[in-house]
Amino acid sequence: MKLEISEIIHAVGGRLLGEVDTGKFVTGISTDTRTIKEGSLFVPIAGDNFDGHDYIMQASEKGAICVLTERQSQPTDMAFPLIYVSSTRRALMDLADYYRRKCGVKVVAVTGSAGKTTTKDMMADILSQKFRTKRTIKNFNNDIGMPLSIFQLEPDDEVLVLEMGMNHANEIHELSLVGEPDIAVITHIGDAHIENFENREGILHAKLEIVDGLRPTGTVVLNGDDPLLTGAIAAEKTAQFNVLYPSTKNIVSAEPIGFQETRCTFTWHGEEIRLTVPIPGAHMVMNALLATVVGLEMGVSPAKITTAFENFTPPEGRLNIFESNGKTIIDDVYNANPSSMFEAIKVLCRKTPENENRRRVAILGDMNELGHVAEDRHREVGEFAARSNLDLLITIGDLSLHTFNAFSDNEDTTAAIHFVTLPDFLAETNILQPNDIVLVKASRGMNFEKIIQAIG
Repeated sequence: MKLEISEIIHAVGGRLLGEVDTGKFVTGISTDTRTIKEGSLFVPIAGDNFDGHDYIMQASEKGAICVLTERQSQPTDMAFPLIYVSSTRRALMDLADYYRRKCGVKVVAVTGSAGKTTTKDMMADILSQKFRTKRTIKNFNNDIGMPLSIFQLEPDDEVLVLEMGMNHANEIHELSLVGEPDIAVITHIGDAHIENFENREGILHAKLEIVDGLRPTGTVVLNGDDPLLTGAIAAEKTAQFNVLYPSTKNIVSAEPIGFQETRCTFTWHGEEIRLTVPIPGAHMVMNALLATVVGLEMGVSPAKITTAFENFTPPEGRLNIFESNGKTIIDDVYNANPSSMFEAIKVLCRKTPENENRRRVAILGDMNELGHVAEDRHREVGEFAARSNLDLLITIGDLSLHTFNAFSDNEDTTAAIHFVTLPDFLAETNILQPNDIVLVKASRGMNFEKIIQAIG
């Protein structure tokens, strides 16, 4: 990155405070003083519990050469440019929009109630086989994280893969206008964040905002097995674009290999693609198909797509399987919603010759942001678990008591234990046995990574 300070002022519609040299070049953007490097622009963000403006001097000491600010008064000892803007969050987005346009990359954007980050990484790995490609950092998918991902771009980059997330309506709309994708992908419509919407149709409308910034000649890739994405609302919203509907009709075969991989054959517009998905679960096969279609649309050959999956590493905390002290641990702690709970339980309970006689244990926690449907959805997970031949269900948390009760109400179920808090369970981890296969899954706020640390 190399931006003149005068260029930044123009991009964000800001006003320079003080008489200072604006001919210097900014070589990086940071919203956190812990990541500032020499030559950075510091963008202070006001949060619920802190205000980045209080750290402006610290940013200067660490090498920042310019700062955006919502405060119109300039400290008397400030010896570098401050640029006044009405909102630093808005200015961060405006600067990201400017920088993306300056770099001139093709953009692929992805959203959905589940599978965003994994699909993003699959697509980026595929596209990297042909193009110089950057991707969203980790899951930085909001109005602060997405700009930081855009600022990674270098002059010779060709493609940027962006993940777009939301909790409320209009958030993806803003992200899409800044990202201005050439291809937009929606993986799935489920109940994630439904506490902020009346129903799934409301979530659908919010996810479809991803096409608001789509180029007029753009392409939309929708999960063809999702009834909401193939329905009238989505059809009307995407009518002006080229719309593709990959579905199970395009999956010729999906054969599990051992516990963790699935060998697949896809067909798409006369092309046949054979690859191995190194993450368990039928939903991961669909994510791989969506990513494959994007690759083909961008001109990546089937052979290169196969190579991309040979080297694919799943994102941390998403159905990562490893062995520890005789146990097989399925680490899916990053987040949870009802559909991903069902899929993770299916993975746990799938029998292979290698694990036929081993005990299957599910450690499940609360699914957050379900609002008015929370009790019903937790009960549905318990009912599904009861039909899945689990050997032991362990639930933790207030909402997960509904999962425990629904599981226990089924006369065919075996053992179930409920813990009110995470520390309560961590004091009783000896209930697990050396030969167990253990699934660990809950919403991010449950901090179930502490379970992985304790038992792994």
